[in-house]
Amino acid sequence: MISYLRKMRRFVIFLIASFLFETISTPLLAQGLGDSRFQHPLVEEGGVKSFRKGGGQSPYEGGTYPPGTLLEKGSLITEPSMGAITYQVHVSGEVRRPGTYRVLASERLSEVLERAGGLSENASNRRIIIKRGGGVEKVVDLLKFNLYGNLDHNPYLQDNDIVYVPLRQRTVEVVGAVKRPDVYELASEKTLSEVVRLAGGYSSGLAETEPIRVVRFVDGKKEVVELAQHDPETGRFEIQNGDVIYVPSVITAGHKFDYNVSKVPGGNVFYPSYEDRVFVLGGVNFPGAYPFNPYYNIHQYISLAGGFTNLATGKIRILRPDGKRYTVKPNQEFMIDPGDTILVGYRRIPPEGWVNLAISLASFGLSAASTIFLIKNR
Repeated sequence: MISYLRKMRRFVIFLIASFLFETISTPLLAQGLGDSRFQHPLVEEGGVKSFRKGGGQSPYEGGTYPPGTLLEKGSLITEPSMGAITYQVHVSGEVRRPGTYRVLASERLSEVLERAGGLSENASNRRIIIKRGGGVEKVVDLLKFNLYGNLDHNPYLQDNDIVYVPLRQRTVEVVGAVKRPDVYELASEKTLSEVVRLAGGYSSGLAETEPIRVVRFVDGKKEVVELAQHDPETGRFEIQNGDVIYVPSVITAGHKFDYNVSKVPGGNVFYPSYEDRVFVLGGVNFPGAYPFNPYYNIHQYISLAGGFTNLATGKIRILRPDGKRYTVKPNQEFMIDPGDTILVGYRRIPPEGWVNLAISLASFGLSAASTIFLIKNR
């Protein structure tokens, strides 16, 4: 019995010793062997010990550590990696999953935005705001990084940074014979030639004898401005919000696209002409020109333009290129043709404005009545 108790006591002591050893040694081993740090021996060259990473250059200037930091030859030294550091970053605005994220110090802005689900359809990628402590703000043009690889516009973030993505504002659409046809938000670009450069410049399919056409709306009317491609005026012609720029292509020069899709052979490629758009204006969130789709109705085109604003009246007019006008309802079956303009009516004063006006008038009336009552009863 006594022998059994002695064995049990030894076993318990062994367990306690093992536990203490593991508790003390694990953090030490983690510091030296963890995957977030790396170790390298000090080597001696010309009487000077220096840190080498895989035989490469030391991270310190001149390939050596500063005086006072040298260890004995063969000793090990650890250096933290950026991947071991994490920050808390707050992402808000026009992203798909706004919130607070724990990110690595090695991640740039674009990677953090991907964590937040990416930019929404109507987000600005040219005026992203990074807010830091002390009221410091940095405006980032992510398009400059995407197009030109400018890392100044895809920075690393810091702890507790706030990333705010606003709605895009002034936009133009560039279609036709350019290298990157797309909808672009304007930043510093003001002229036609600057916007064409933003779209990558002319492509090989350019019809050089055809003019560039700029379609815009002034007071609810569509205007088409034509400029010769090599006219110096393109460097002075100022682009406006909502403009659609059509750069002519040899594929469509002198031709129109047949919108009866059942007759179009498979694999046909075309660049749209300046009439191959449907324009949605008035009381919608994103007025502008949208690609013609033979299967879309009025409601679907309004949805493309972001839906009704809170100022929309529901009154809709269709303006045809030949000058004819039709008044329709949102869900009415009405055939939309290329070049049509869908004009959504809207109020000049929002509904809450009328409510505030009524409250103000009522307050004024009560005040006036009270004053008259007091005067009469003196």
